[in-house]
Amino acid sequence: MKPQRLALALSIALLGFPTLTVAATVPSAKLIKQSQEAKGFLNLYYEESQGELFLEVNRLNQPFLLVTSLPEGVGSNDIGLDRGQLGQTRMVQFERQGPYVLLKQLNTQYRANTDDPAEKRAVEEAFADSVLWQGKVLEGKPDLVAINDLVLNDLHGVAAALQRSAQGDYRLDVSRSSLLPARVKSFAKNADVDVQLTFKGDTVGEEVAKVTPDGSLVSVRMRYSFVELPEDGYQPRAYHPMSGYLSDEYRDYATPFDQPLTQRFILRHRLQKINPGPAPSKVVKPIIYYLDPGVPEPIRSALLDGARWWESAFTQAGFIDGFKVELLPLDADPQDIRYNMIQWVHRATRGWSYGAALTDPRTGEIIKGHVTLGSLRVRQDYLIAKGLTAGWQDRAAAEKAATELSLARIRQLAAHEVGHTLGLDHNFAASTNQDASVMDYPHPKIQLKGNDIDISAPYTVGVGPWDNFTIAYGYSDEGDKDAQKTLQTQLLAEVARKGLRYIGEADSRQKDGSHAYASLWDSGDDPIAQLTQLDRIRTKAIDGFSSTALLTDEPLGELADAFAPIYLLTRYQIDAVAKFIGGTDYNYQSIGEGSRWSYIAPQLQSTGLDALLKTLDAVSLTVPQTLFDSLVPKAGNYQASRESFDSGLGVQTDPLGMAEVFSRHTISLLLMPKRLNRVSQASMADNEQLSVTVLLDKLFAATLYQEDKLGLVEGVWMRVNAVVIDELLATLHHSETSPEVKAMINDRAQFVIKQLKAKANRADATRAAHYTWLLQGLSTGLVDPKARLIAQPLTLPPGSPI
Repeated sequence: MKPQRLALALSIALLGFPTLTVAATVPSAKLIKQSQEAKGFLNLYYEESQGELFLEVNRLNQPFLLVTSLPEGVGSNDIGLDRGQLGQTRMVQFERQGPYVLLKQLNTQYRANTDDPAEKRAVEEAFADSVLWQGKVLEGKPDLVAINDLVLNDLHGVAAALQRSAQGDYRLDVSRSSLLPARVKSFAKNADVDVQLTFKGDTVGEEVAKVTPDGSLVSVRMRYSFVELPEDGYQPRAYHPMSGYLSDEYRDYATPFDQPLTQRFILRHRLQKINPGPAPSKVVKPIIYYLDPGVPEPIRSALLDGARWWESAFTQAGFIDGFKVELLPLDADPQDIRYNMIQWVHRATRGWSYGAALTDPRTGEIIKGHVTLGSLRVRQDYLIAKGLTAGWQDRAAAEKAATELSLARIRQLAAHEVGHTLGLDHNFAASTNQDASVMDYPHPKIQLKGNDIDISAPYTVGVGPWDNFTIAYGYSDEGDKDAQKTLQTQLLAEVARKGLRYIGEADSRQKDGSHAYASLWDSGDDPIAQLTQLDRIRTKAIDGFSSTALLTDEPLGELADAFAPIYLLTRYQIDAVAKFIGGTDYNYQSIGEGSRWSYIAPQLQSTGLDALLKTLDAVSLTVPQTLFDSLVPKAGNYQASRESFDSGLGVQTDPLGMAEVFSRHTISLLLMPKRLNRVSQASMADNEQLSVTVLLDKLFAATLYQEDKLGLVEGVWMRVNAVVIDELLATLHHSETSPEVKAMINDRAQFVIKQLKAKANRADATRAAHYTWLLQGLSTGLVDPKARLIAQPLTLPPGSPI
């Protein structure tokens, strides 16, 4: 029994004291000799026998940046942990407190830009910093500190990301996590430490299960980058809402109270002329982007071409050879912070591409641009092009056109994402100015030439006039502060004179957004006319659709998935036209007194409403019988995916289900609470404006009150009617719907009830049953917020990103 008691006592003792390591017994100088070293911006030493990483403490009280990233991703766009993802940028510094070194994150949001030390101290003492880590310095010289417990830590927030994406509650399992000594590197301006972190979850989310061998254990490679702050000499440039730039901000408590407390500045690279001034000049150091050599041809050449579009904008702004794009040299290390990277990333499903940047939080200077391009995007473009050209007799020409469209989109995508890393924001109104910017989300341009679909010019080539303006505004170097401000004022005036629209992210992405000219994936200067044209193209594409849309050796069961984007071809143009209903127009041009906003003209709203209602026509929503017969179930081990139409028939393609999801898309947009609230208030102020009553009556006339449908078309019509009632009830009971709109909905619903009763009395048995069912559902739903005619709506296949 004595040996057992001794073991127990020793175990208890070890619980209360740190475990002895090699660091506690070996002087720092000797430890360095037996370690793998990485010397540069920080000096790091890895002692293999104990798996300990040591940092030389030689940068005390010197601010630098700490940023985490993911050199390897989880593999699912839905989870949001992609290869190359940058995490939060923190300005930090090491500080010595007795025998301890701590890593403190400095508070950059609150400052006092003044020479008065008392004012600075007042702000510093008013707001807290954050100590991220603390370690004890070893005995001996030079000063070393073990940092395993700093880097074996979820500073990136992987567990939180898994929880946000509803993939379960995961926690870091340190026992399954380790340093990766081969990936500990130090360069002139940065030092990187890679670790493999394993997260353990008691429950496994669906997306995690798809992309990991064992979903209960998710292993992620994380990188800690310690980055030198840029040298002095960079001049921050003030943010203007019309500049088209991304921005950063802080509160400056040294500003007089009659000036704004919040200071905003644009994000941009440092770019200087050898000879500052308005004349063109070569540059001190060009902005160079490097493409991931893992990109295959012909995509590689397309990416290089598209990214290089920006060369002309910088040349026009006066910078000779100021911007370049090259393939990453074989002997270069992409971890080196001096390389702006364009990375090609694989995922299990198609997903977003990103343009991110590591920036100096003090000034907005971009230190490194990092582009992440999803490799599956091009396959979706190719799929759409194959569907559009399925009816072409010349199959060789169809294949060539589909390939060229896909590569044209890759060029545009490269330019777009590089634009973000140059500091540029989205411009979702550019499509209404003849595609004035690559910073919009473009829909492929599809034309009817005679009676044939034409995709020969699917995307605009090169940057547009808006892009030239933004580069000139953000990067131009006039050599004098006053001259620079004068030029920027002139550039803003020129944009206004040309009528170039700019509407950014917050005003555009919401489907119930009010700006009529700011939409994603729309096309054309006249969104309403373009919807009418695209609807004709959709009909033509459906009539010509066949198994020629399949990829080589694909079974016929995959044809329904290829058909989905063709059937839904007008979905984004519908989004754009819906914004005309209760829509507004405004810009960011003026500071102080100047521009005004206004509602869209009544006639435009009425025309837009008519165009939207035509998309609900039961004939246009009905798949032709010969085509429908070819949409056979999935073959063998092929399975339905997120790209497949949902079905209420089991494995069979559901033609009424397709009509349900398409019509719900249009109807839900029309009946969005905030949209109807705007319609209501606009008509109160101006009786010529579209009113809620007129909108609802037109919707009912185009759906519920239609007659003389036959066969499957009648079934589609009935399903659309059920969607109309359900969406009407959803809006009636929605918390965002104004009381005035609810009163109008209730009033028109009472009228519909009377009409349905009358129609049921005059109809044959089948129609009478339908009208009675609508009547009962509407009557019940008016008093029961949970009552619906379709208890479980079918889901719309994903569209974005295309």
